[in-house]
Amino acid sequence: MFPMVPLARAFAAAGHDVLWATNEPACALVTAAGLPAAAVGLDTAGVAAVVARAREETRDMPGADRAAFLFPNMFGSWAAEPMAADLLPLARHWRPDLIINEHGEVAAPLVSAVLGVPSFTHAFGGAIPVDFLTAAGTFLAPLWAAQGLEIPPYAGLFETGYLDICPASVQGQPVGHITGRLPLRPVVYTGEPNGVPLPDRDPNRPQVYVTLGTVNNRAPVLAELLDGLATLEADVLVTVGPDGDPAALVAQPAHVAVRRWVCQSEVLAQCDTVVSHAGSGTFLGALAEGLPQLAVPQAADQFRNARAGVERGAALALLPGETEPTAISTALQRLLADHGFRAAAGEVAAEIAAMPAPADVVRALEASI
Repeated sequence: MFPMVPLARAFAAAGHDVLWATNEPACALVTAAGLPAAAVGLDTAGVAAVVARAREETRDMPGADRAAFLFPNMFGSWAAEPMAADLLPLARHWRPDLIINEHGEVAAPLVSAVLGVPSFTHAFGGAIPVDFLTAAGTFLAPLWAAQGLEIPPYAGLFETGYLDICPASVQGQPVGHITGRLPLRPVVYTGEPNGVPLPDRDPNRPQVYVTLGTVNNRAPVLAELLDGLATLEADVLVTVGPDGDPAALVAQPAHVAVRRWVCQSEVLAQCDTVVSHAGSGTFLGALAEGLPQLAVPQAADQFRNARAGVERGAALALLPGETEPTAISTALQRLLADHGFRAAAGEVAAEIAAMPAPADVVRALEASI
């Protein structure tokens, strides 16, 4: 949801009617962002069941292999049928002129085809590997056939166009198969400000921001990260997510502050480096500020992001099994001391700044309606 809020707000600001159709648990986040929401597809219990099933079925898989299983199964098989069942009647009633679906919401292209409405796929990071999309298409084919349609290539995505928020220099996947690509500047959004002040910092010491996002925030790697940060000559801010418990991370040294949630855009504007799971929001948000980062990927697209950041020279990465405290401390000392990482990240920041802003993309999309 978070990567799509800036564009949705830009549509609303331009005077368009916007309705956000999403699974029930995300509706409160959408309305908090000032946008109307409709609950479709999986309800709260259904989402919890899918997440539990995903964890169970990938428990023994290497982290880097999980995405190849989860994308087609979670999005193409487990979530798409209930989403299509609710989204099609909603769209027939509301009669949109344009549909925008995020890269993992693969029921929307079917609805678009049935209604004859243009649809754009909105990236939430880098491109999804082609074989993931092909595998998802095998699950989706019966849904299309039930409507008398043959599913197009790539799970039906990209038939009208693709809103690409990933700068080319950290795009780790081929994109030549995607037609109608429109670049869209990634804008940091991580929820509405809650007024929690940032901890005081020593202006003479570097500041390191540590986050594992909202999904992997309880990963065991967090304890290893804290051990590696214990002796670092820097001020450290650690966030544990909206459902995390800062009190559980007791006995931290004075230079380590633990918070549940902070306004990430404020933190990124003043820190010196980032340690994260390399989720796309944090990965691109840090790059937009020209920040080098240490990636400790856990699942999904995080391994692709980490690899792209390393290849661009803007990041270091520690894979599962490599995150012992000494390795973490050594990597951060390198990132803080070697100005080449910041220079490379700064070049990506300039690339992001040159991408069209959401308001500009709204004007381009108006021509397709």
